[in-house]
Amino acid sequence: MPLAELKYIDTALLTLDKKRDHFEVISKLLKIEFNEIMKLYSKDFLNITTRVKGHDSLKEKILRQGYYKKFDDPKHLIYQLSDLIGVRIECRFEQDEREIFKVLKKHFDVRNKEGGYYNENNPHIKLYLDERQPQRQKNGFKIFRIDGVITDTDHDLPFELQIKSLVNLFWSEIEHKIIYKNYNVLLVDDLLVEMMHSIKNNLALLDKQLLSIYRNVEQRQTDGDYQRRNLEEAMAKMCNDIFAAQLKEQLGMNVNIKKACQTIMKYTFFPNGMFEIQTVSDSLIKALERLSEISNDKVEFNVPIVFSREPVYHSTFSQLVGPYFREVMNKEFHWNLFFKILFEIEPQDSVDDFEKFLSFLEQIYQTSPAITRLKKTLSSQFGDKAPLIMDTLIETLADTIILIDDVECIYEHNLTKVTSIMAETLRDITSQISTYDQWLVQEETVLLEFKQNLLEELS
Repeated sequence: MPLAELKYIDTALLTLDKKRDHFEVISKLLKIEFNEIMKLYSKDFLNITTRVKGHDSLKEKILRQGYYKKFDDPKHLIYQLSDLIGVRIECRFEQDEREIFKVLKKHFDVRNKEGGYYNENNPHIKLYLDERQPQRQKNGFKIFRIDGVITDTDHDLPFELQIKSLVNLFWSEIEHKIIYKNYNVLLVDDLLVEMMHSIKNNLALLDKQLLSIYRNVEQRQTDGDYQRRNLEEAMAKMCNDIFAAQLKEQLGMNVNIKKACQTIMKYTFFPNGMFEIQTVSDSLIKALERLSEISNDKVEFNVPIVFSREPVYHSTFSQLVGPYFREVMNKEFHWNLFFKILFEIEPQDSVDDFEKFLSFLEQIYQTSPAITRLKKTLSSQFGDKAPLIMDTLIETLADTIILIDDVECIYEHNLTKVTSIMAETLRDITSQISTYDQWLVQEETVLLEFKQNLLEELS
């Protein structure tokens, strides 16, 4: 090795040592900042760690990358290292990695001329988010790795941000100790490479199994919700079997009504619904009795639905979607089928059931735990103007449902998507807008983004 290159490395290491205390302070500031961002968006994560590049790592990188030829001054090299400071957000599951990345894209929402994204509340920290994530590494595996800079008094200090789940943290340890440190051996050892790939695939499977277990345990934490969900699923299956058989007999074809039945059962077990849970046994008996009655009756499908009176619309939401639903339920087969099943299960007059269903939709979009908390924050910030802001969001939602013009919009899986988007929008409003006058200025932009997010998820 040329003596000049050794001297180059020594100078670079000396520069790193002189500035290390300062770099450590910067790394702690980054840790605090990303902690605050995660808390701001109520995003679940395990830990945030930071580190300043070490001696061995820097020496290896200078030799491996040929920095002696690329950068004349080793003192300046330090400020060109993309991973001078490392920041790692640790989470439970691989799915959480993508969710955290979405949060970062939402927070760092202003782009400068150089392609760096920052938040107007702290323009000193920038992330370069245009590159596709996760990135594919040389070994073929993917990683959420983002370049960033933090503006110091006299320099832009680079840092590397990684998002890693538990299995990927474990894998990175294996990769570093076996693959990275024995790379030349692995180049000619196909069996060992194949075994390492098998380990990674098994870890990915383990991640999915752990996520399934976690969700199941989380769901059981509240007995009432768990019992309600089990009843909904069981009754939805029975509802599907009963109506599918009648459809086959009358129309001579199989029709997929599983999603429609799931949504209808969610509605009927909702507070004030027909099967609202008092005790599990009472609700089960009541639901079975009603489905048994329907199975013995002949339901006329694909015929117009007639109301005994004009519906009464009590809100802007119902005034918008109500007439639209009435029109499509007697025009399009799947809409007609959905409301026919709904009105058969609910024994009241159809127009009463219709009004109740509109109220259910409007409530379900606004009553998740996250939305309930955010509405309280909205009220504390905007006072008596808070309901006006909620009304504009609900009105935009109603317009979007009509625009998409698809019964899938009101199916259960999409109800969940809407509540998630609603929560994200409220979180943005309460964190970025502090007065009603500011809301009036940004209202059009916020509503447009809200509508675009709905269209992307529901279309």
